[in-house]
Amino acid sequence: MVNFKNENRYSFERVSGLVIDMQSCLLDGIAEKDGLVEAVSIFCKAMNLFEIRTVITEQVPSKLGETCVEISSLCVDSPKFSKKTFSAFGESSFASWVEQAKIEHLIITGIETPICVYLSAVDAVKKGIEVSVLTDCVGARRPGDATQCFGQLESIGCHLLPLETLLYSLLGSADHTVFRSISELVRARTRLSY
Repeated sequence: MVNFKNENRYSFERVSGLVIDMQSCLLDGIAEKDGLVEAVSIFCKAMNLFEIRTVITEQVPSKLGETCVEISSLCVDSPKFSKKTFSAFGESSFASWVEQAKIEHLIITGIETPICVYLSAVDAVKKGIEVSVLTDCVGARRPGDATQCFGQLESIGCHLLPLETLLYSLLGSADHTVFRSISELVRARTRLSY
């Protein structure tokens, strides 16, 4: 069970969204990339509504380019970390940011599931951070590889959830101040499954 510790105050100070390597160059090889970009865009819009900080990583952006504009335009105030390592935690500035912000729960999206998503989630768990991986907000060149990794991530305690489950868990009830806005995002989603 995911517990966001929001006890009627809807405070998510120790929660962060993480968008891993959603760079146009890397997205070109990802299965169903358009649906993935749409899902991560909805995720970013929702994080803004909940006032949950979102951070971005980019794999060697000097060679592979920056985060796609559909995502970066929604995360203009988000910290951005360039990395050479596959785990986001291998980049010392990212690891320091997580520690200084006292993040207790990471919500992971991005690419590629069997590599950077998987390794970042494993390292977060090793650091005692609760992890939710949004299964329809992560992508892979080979979907079968992603499926294998989901089983491993679940076995070490990661929550594997679709985006809409996460959003309604964050809401808690229809009384939340952003309920209507989140409902509109969900209804506007063009694809029912990925």
